[in-house]
This record gives sequence, structure tokens and C-alpha cells, in this order.
Amino acid sequence: MTTTTLTDEERRPFRAQLFLEQLEAAGLSPADLVSLQVAGALPDRVSSADFLAKVRVAAPPGSAHVYGTYWDLLTEGLTHLCGCFCEECLGVFGRFDPDGEPLSCPCGTEGCCGCAKRHFFHPDVASCAVRYEGIGDKTLAAVTRLDIETAQRWAQTRAQKRWATRNNQRAARGRAQFDHTGKSAVEHVRRAASFVFTRALEDPSTGVRANVALQAPEPARPTSASRAYTEVQLAELWDAIFTTGGDDPELDMLIVWFHLETRARRGGAIRLSIGDLDLGQRYAKLVEKNDKVDWQPMSAELQRSLIGHAVESGDVVAWTAPGLDPRAITVDDVVAGRARLRPDQPVFYYRPSKEQRADGTVVLVPHPLTRRRYNTLWDRICRHLPWADQMHARPHDLCKLGGEFVERACGYAIAKAWLRHRDRDRDTTLLYTKARPEEVARAFELLGGRNHPLAEGALRTPGQK
Repeated sequence: MTTTTLTDEERRPFRAQLFLEQLEAAGLSPADLVSLQVAGALPDRVSSADFLAKVRVAAPPGSAHVYGTYWDLLTEGLTHLCGCFCEECLGVFGRFDPDGEPLSCPCGTEGCCGCAKRHFFHPDVASCAVRYEGIGDKTLAAVTRLDIETAQRWAQTRAQKRWATRNNQRAARGRAQFDHTGKSAVEHVRRAASFVFTRALEDPSTGVRANVALQAPEPARPTSASRAYTEVQLAELWDAIFTTGGDDPELDMLIVWFHLETRARRGGAIRLSIGDLDLGQRYAKLVEKNDKVDWQPMSAELQRSLIGHAVESGDVVAWTAPGLDPRAITVDDVVAGRARLRPDQPVFYYRPSKEQRADGTVVLVPHPLTRRRYNTLWDRICRHLPWADQMHARPHDLCKLGGEFVERACGYAIAKAWLRHRDRDRDTTLLYTKARPEEVARAFELLGGRNHPLAEGALRTPGQK
């Protein structure tokens, strides 16, 4: 059997016939199109920048936060970013001039590039003078798969340069390097563009007939490695909280304790309020990403410690019994009902700062916990524990540690419920409870009756220092 490949010229009559059939189905003729065009009655197509501005206003806060950076990339381009990874170009990446504008490499501003070809990883770029202009000026209906792929490659270049710059800084301090391919940026561009085209399909004025973003490649995600700490690592991390020079070890201890016991995300701790603690049933209401609400069991000791912390560092006292000084109440006073706390106030606080009022009096001003504390805490831990720096330890590892323990002790179903994964999240639960190499070594000992050094709890997994 043979097939015949038609040339573009031979395809034209078939395309014309298809077009005429579509016109007839729409109740129009070629003459109608000409008259509408001459009269200027055909509506103008919406530009990508104009439609994206509408999408930003209507998008949920979570989507706007995640996709906002990539919508900026699509509409405005990356006119300050070159595709070169030489030391000079990396040296100005992420830096700003006195006016707050991103610095461009000298080659790009002068229009000529003398950088070696080996410094360019972008497949279509071989000069610092080449920049990405975005698709803001194009009509949304004219955007093609190639436009999305071009945006993906530039987003990947930006991500790779960001991590290359950080790795240079880390190497100068003798710290472990990050292995970053920029594939997550490629995926985010695809999702951000798809978000826009999905809504454009619902608006006839855009002229969009297909979601071209879904035609762009989606990189395969790497296999997630188990990041749960061993018993020895957890003990070292706990000691590091108190011995690495933090300005508030008690707050850091409560943060780690809270996440270990509840599996909460960072947002769950930051949004936790006094009213979310059920002292009677020993539960905490966690409000996390996508406003998902769950009730998680807690120990009485942790709840009492959190209440004591809030009373000491925050302004949470609403009422006290007659004769009881609000500045001297204890957790027992709260439990016994001799004092009541404001349910709308946060639980976690930094140490209060002193502030002088206009009348000269000095008061203590509370400061609720922010995400920044997690960054400084884990960065300090990684600087003092080589194995944590090597595995790039992060707060979410505590969730995996708790999930692994619950799954080993109580089974998969209980672990899934404790991790608060939905029925459709089966694979996610398996990522949290993946077997570690030392556990496989213990299975080898049981099966073969021979000892293996990796099975000893004091040893760390391969690849960790």
C-alpha cells in the first residue's frame, strides 16, 4: 500500500472547499465577508496583554500568586535577561540599578557579544543581544504552540541562571550545590498559559478556538526521593535548634514540634489562631492552601505550650477574673476559665519589640510569625549540619517523617488519613511513605540472615554526608 503526500499548492483547493462549507454553515457568503471588512464591522481581536489583564482581576488569589510571574513573562518578556551563563553575565543577574531596574549584561546593552558559544544553553540563542519580547502585542488568537515553547525555554533559562548564581555563592562558602534543571519553570509556563486560554475559549471576542498551551511539552517530573530523617538526624536537628545561635530557640522548638505532631504546612502554622485550638478534645483546626480545612489531633502538652507562648509573646488576653492581673496569667488560668483569650489572634509570635509612645511610655508590640522564620531557621540548620545541607533539608521534610512513622506503625490507611490526603491522592501518600535504603537493608538481614552495615540506625543513607 502506498500513500501520496500532497504539496501545499495541491492542498489549497481542499482547504478552500472546507472554508466555504464552514461559511455556508454559518449563514455567510464570501461577499458578506468582503462587505463587513470594507464597512469596518469586523470586531478587533483581543491582544494577549489586554486579555491577561482581565484574567488577573478575575483569577483566584492562589492562582494569581502562582502564575503571576509567568503572566508577566508572557506579556512583558524578559528584556533584561540574556541567555549567557558566563561569569560576567551571572554577576549582574538579579541585581538592580539605583532606579530599581534590573541590570543587563554589558554585551546586551552595547549590542555586540563576545561571549563564548559554550556559555549559551538556550537552543536558539547565541548572543547576549537576543532577548525575549513576550507575546503581549500579539492577538490572543494568533498565539501558537511555538510562542508558548519559546516562553518555556526563556523561563527555563531564567530559572537555571538563578540557581547557577546561588550555586556560585554557595560554593564560595563551601556549601553543597543545588542540581536544578529549570523544568519546573517550563511546567509553570504551560499551566499559566493554559489557565488563560481556558478562559479565552469561553469568550467569543478573543477568536480563540483551541488551547494551544496544552500542545506545548510538559516535562516529566523526577522521581521523588524519600526525605524523612533518620532517628540520628532528627536528634541532631533538634539539638541544632538550641545550639546554632538562634535569637528565639523556644519559638523554633515550638515550630518543629507543631509540624512533627500535626503534619501542618507552613501556612497552617501561620494562619493558626487561638480559636483553632480545641483544648477539650485536643484538636487543632488547620486552614491551609486552597483554604482546605482539617482537624488534626494534638497532645495536651503541645497545646498548653502553644497557649503559654501566645500569652507570653502576643496580646491575646480578652478577659480575666476579678483580682487576676492580665500580665501574670498562666495556662492553668486559661484552662480553668479564670482567663479568656481572643479567638481571632494568632498563636505563633516572634519576641515582642519595645516601642515608645508619644507620651513617653514604653510598650511591648507583638509580631506574629511569618514565612521568613522558616527560611532563616532551616538555613541555619543546613549551615551547621552537613547532611542537612547535602540533602537540602526543608520544613516539609517533617511531614514526610511523620507520615513514614505512622505508616510503618499503623498502616497505609491510617497514614493517608493522618497526612490528610484525599481518595484521589493515593500516589501522593506513597511518596510520603517510600521505603528508605536502611529499611531495605534491614529486610535483607531478615531474609538472608546476614548483617548489613546500612541497617544500623546510626548510619545514614547513601549520598548523605
